[in-house]
Amino acid sequence: MEELTNIQVIVMEDEDGKETEYQIADEFDYEGRHVIALCPPENAAEDEDEVTFFFCEGTEEEFEMTPVEDKVTIEALANILEERLLARG
Repeated sequence: MEELTNIQVIVMEDEDGKETEYQIADEFDYEGRHVIALCPPENAAEDEDEVTFFFCEGTEEEFEMTPVEDKVTIEALANILEERLLARG
């Protein structure tokens, strides 16, 4: 699947209505599903430096993001992301 978006940031709103910009670290496919890896904003606290993975469905104009919560899947996605980022370096 091609990248769903060519933007570099995504603005997400929490349950209190506060908006936060997240940087898109990478996009790739995993087991037939499209994945977007998000990094916290540059001004985040040091304990918020982890990448968050989302499964995405839809089109470039409109897509839905579902957080990946399974620890085994998160570990597999983290390994893929690390390999992809190292290959670019």
